[in-house]
Amino acid sequence: MKWNVVLDKLTGKRTDNANVWRFRTSIMCNGCIAKVKPILDNAEGVESWSVNLDTPERVLTIVPNGIAEEELLTMLRGAGFTIERI
Repeated sequence: MKWNVVLDKLTGKRTDNANVWRFRTSIMCNGCIAKVKPILDNAEGVESWSVNLDTPERVLTIVPNGIAEEELLTMLRGAGFTIERI
């Protein structure tokens, strides 16, 4: 299963929030998604997130709701992933 839409993590509904962050990542597969899912689902200040595995850049899209960008980057780098804002 690939995760290519931005969903609100509480309601599961698609979000159209204009305030989104996009990152090029080293998230390569569903196993990687399983590793970041608990981190992002439990992160205070992350409204929703998605990863597009269909692109070479493996774009992670975040809809922030109070989290600092540097805090997010630190969490994902601490989990072993490379991440760069695009």
